[in-house]
Amino acid sequence: MSSLDIEQIERVLVVRVNEDVDAANAPATLQQLDDALGPDALSLVIDLSATRYVDSAGIDMLLRLNDRLDHRRAKLILVIPDASQLKRLVALVGLPEAITIHSNLANALQGAAETQA
Repeated sequence: MSSLDIEQIERVLVVRVNEDVDAANAPATLQQLDDALGPDALSLVIDLSATRYVDSAGIDMLLRLNDRLDHRRAKLILVIPDASQLKRLVALVGLPEAITIHSNLANALQGAAETQA
């Protein structure tokens, strides 16, 4: 089971992923995220600040989650700090074209608030 911290901040569900996301835990992580989302959630912020590595299964999990939220007219927002090792990886796979990414939680929460307004 993956290590997630889930909390509500300013009416936005924020999930902090505290470990790497790979083929071994991506399905369980996706299930936990699905379970945490309420039916009227307008946005989900996933904070990857403590995550050092995401493999192709982790990227696929994020894209699948984004599609699910998009069908509900909700928004997925990722937090990936500029100094993170993930920054280069997500740029290489084109993730910023599919999912909104902010470098810190405050900006992500502001983006979520704008989505909900």
